[in-house]
Amino acid sequence: MPTLYRKYRPQSFASITGQQHIIQTITNEIATGKVAQAYLFSGPRGVGKTTIARLLAKAVNCQNRPTDKFEPCNECSSCKEITEGRNIDVIEIDAASHTGVDDVRENIVENAQFKPTKSPFKVFIIDEVHMLSTSSFNALLKTIEEPPRHVIFILATTELHKILPTIVSRCQRFAFQKVPFEQMKTRLIEICAQEEIAVDKAVIERVINKSDGCLRDAESLLGQIMSLNLKKIGVADAEMILPVSDAGTVIGFIEHIVAGTPAEAIKIIADSVADGVNLDEFAFDAIEILRVTMILQSGQNTVNTDYSEDVLKRVRKISATLSPARLVFFIDRLLARKHEIKSAPIPQLPLELLAIEMTAPIDAINDTEKNATKTATPVAPVTIVAPSESLPPPKSTSITSSIKSAISSIAHSHHPIKISLDEIKIRWDEMIKQLDTGNHSLTFVLKLCDLLSTDSGHLNISVPYSFHQEKINDKKNKRAVEDCLEKLCGERIAIACSVVSDGQPAKNTLDNESINVVAADFGGEVVSE
Repeated sequence: MPTLYRKYRPQSFASITGQQHIIQTITNEIATGKVAQAYLFSGPRGVGKTTIARLLAKAVNCQNRPTDKFEPCNECSSCKEITEGRNIDVIEIDAASHTGVDDVRENIVENAQFKPTKSPFKVFIIDEVHMLSTSSFNALLKTIEEPPRHVIFILATTELHKILPTIVSRCQRFAFQKVPFEQMKTRLIEICAQEEIAVDKAVIERVINKSDGCLRDAESLLGQIMSLNLKKIGVADAEMILPVSDAGTVIGFIEHIVAGTPAEAIKIIADSVADGVNLDEFAFDAIEILRVTMILQSGQNTVNTDYSEDVLKRVRKISATLSPARLVFFIDRLLARKHEIKSAPIPQLPLELLAIEMTAPIDAINDTEKNATKTATPVAPVTIVAPSESLPPPKSTSITSSIKSAISSIAHSHHPIKISLDEIKIRWDEMIKQLDTGNHSLTFVLKLCDLLSTDSGHLNISVPYSFHQEKINDKKNKRAVEDCLEKLCGERIAIACSVVSDGQPAKNTLDNESINVVAADFGGEVVSE
């Protein structure tokens, strides 16, 4: 059974979806007999380039078409042969697999010199023409510049910039556009009616959003959904085939952030992960929606997108809620978080962090915002300065209160130490003995320490020199000291180390045995004068 896009490939100009600006010109040329000898079709994939090329070939070779009309009859032998792909005078070439100059000379240049076998015109349709090598283009150039009267060239490409200017200048150029949302929706509904399958409107809109203006992709996705072999297909049924993000879900995520309800935004991320959504794609879709929001804020009321009118209404509401500065900052943070998704230990974590940092009270995240562009991965050579205003007041006070509480607890996590300084001093020597088993250089420095005071959860100590301080403040060493103190004292005590001014020695002294042990650790020995 053929796929939907092949089964319902248009066989007349009237049945083509979109590209009206191109159809108008080409049909006028056919009806007036002023068909060009070289055409260049450029544009996105799956929007009708090859279909219109075949219709053009069919129309100029149709045996029953009146001279002042443009539609092929689809009944004569020529039309049927072209539809079935077996007309020897219509040559379709895939340039991706025939890139060499010998292929071009044999299949095109030499073949073009012979008259058509039974048709008025010999038509060469060269797909993905940008894949030809420079030497192949040069071999083709002379034939396209002065082709025989019986030859028509139709070049199709998705990458116009790769075509040699000398080739482009000798062709009639047509730029194909993405198929608009409403036109694509009408087409898919017609297919569903012909297939006698009832597909939910939301499913069709989701298919269109995922096709990115490509009708062929939309028809392929619709065909996958119809493979469920159900007479009525709803959203739940389609999710088995399309576990991907859609505009409605993504805009819901943005709306909850704007409304100050991070719990709901995080829930959307969790549900999307459970459905198998590609989070990188989810973030990209969110960036695209915010981009449309920014364009609307700039004063442009009409935006060329694939979104439904319902989605655009929600986008306009966001545009009216966020200030331009806040919106730019939102986009900047989202760009940075998207970059972190692939390297994050938990893929959804960057988006969850985004939901929290964009909804937390502005006074609590002020420093984060000011330094955002310094820590974020550069995306464009633009410096974004975070604005001072906040998002609208959150609807959920419980979530905001929990964020404030968390920030407050972090800021005031150091509680007063219950144990006295004298008791710590008693346990200090025991701690040194326990640490002495594998780190003699650390214990050497600890013996030089002077225990000064305790305050706000800290034990203040001093050492003679800065390299002693660096030794104790080493992350691994400091943790070892604090862990050992916690075991001996029964509570967590943070170490705050300072250096005695002018390099004056601390009160504690070392015996000769300790000095010899440390010297041995560093590969040296004690030498007496």
